[in-house]
Amino acid sequence: MNTLYELQAPTEWATSPGLWSSSSLDEVQGCPRRWQLLRSRWGAHPRFPVRPRPAAIEGQIIHDALDRLARACGQRGNPPFGSAEFKAAAAEAEFFEGFITAITEWQEKMAEHPRPGPAFQLRTSPQELTNRAVRLFREQYQPGTGAGRLHAQPVTLEEGDLSARLRVCGGLTELRLQHPDLPFMGVIDRVQWTDDGVEVVDFKSGRPSERHREQLLRYAVLWWRAAGERPARITAQYLDGRATWALSEDEVFATERVLGESITTLAEQLIERPGPARPGAGCVWCPVRARCEAGWGVAEEVARSEERGDAELIVVSRPGPHGFLTYAKTGDEVAVVYEAALGALVPTVDVGAVLRVIDGVRKGHGRELEIKAWTEVFVARQGGRTAAAR
Repeated sequence: MNTLYELQAPTEWATSPGLWSSSSLDEVQGCPRRWQLLRSRWGAHPRFPVRPRPAAIEGQIIHDALDRLARACGQRGNPPFGSAEFKAAAAEAEFFEGFITAITEWQEKMAEHPRPGPAFQLRTSPQELTNRAVRLFREQYQPGTGAGRLHAQPVTLEEGDLSARLRVCGGLTELRLQHPDLPFMGVIDRVQWTDDGVEVVDFKSGRPSERHREQLLRYAVLWWRAAGERPARITAQYLDGRATWALSEDEVFATERVLGESITTLAEQLIERPGPARPGAGCVWCPVRARCEAGWGVAEEVARSEERGDAELIVVSRPGPHGFLTYAKTGDEVAVVYEAALGALVPTVDVGAVLRVIDGVRKGHGRELEIKAWTEVFVARQGGRTAAAR
């Protein structure tokens, strides 16, 4: 049996990041246990092999392409469609050719994926993904909403005093900075000199979010500590406009204090094995929900209310060619059924084993659960023996 389908503990637990980023802070704050389980070693797998979902992968390819194009256009002040500057931005972002590259790379990854199931393949052509991305971009993009083109090239700390360079160049782009005292770093899309002082800018292809402001506040702290001057404001540059916030000295100090406290607290939580869970709406889609008692309870309850196929079942008859009988937590009898060709997806278990089924198909008002090619069946307890160290 594939040991990934036995709910055992990782063979090597993930440790706290040596250097935190804004995204890793947000992810660990969202759920330390999820972050930890996804990054732990599972036998031969250095990280948990999240099962690929073609629709989600296609969405990520589009999102990444839009992000690259938004950043390149933002650096040029959001030039008009068809202009030489817009074409240069698209070329710099490798917008069109990037879809072919991304699809090829994902097809190779999915062909070698260790978790069984249907043939994982992206069936949408690069041209169709390109068309989707172009439609999304056109719906949001408003030319001329940027702050004008920067001619500065990416720089590193070794190239001289940041504050002086900013005044000479007018702006610095793709600036990688690390806090001198905290294990925190970030890559700032743009820092520019204005009549009011320093402005920290980040380019976004999505919709406005409070998380964007939090990220920019952390970037303001990085610039303040690296260059020795407090930014006057922070700006999230979107495709259809910009959101700007003025900064006070107290706010920058408070952000740094919270940043240090958060890193310390979260690092301590990741020492636990497993780390603390944060049950909530995200448990429904969490890739490691079957391995988390707290998260599984939330996900299963939502699945039951929406008549989806996540279910914990106690085996009452051994699996046969087309199915077997189980009991649900509610005490109701549930018949697990499948086509003979899919019998290999069902583990060999004894009566009394506890299974966790993900993405089955409920039928007959929950009295029947059909296993499909994409369904996964995990063994939580095998004949009275707990399979997981939870």
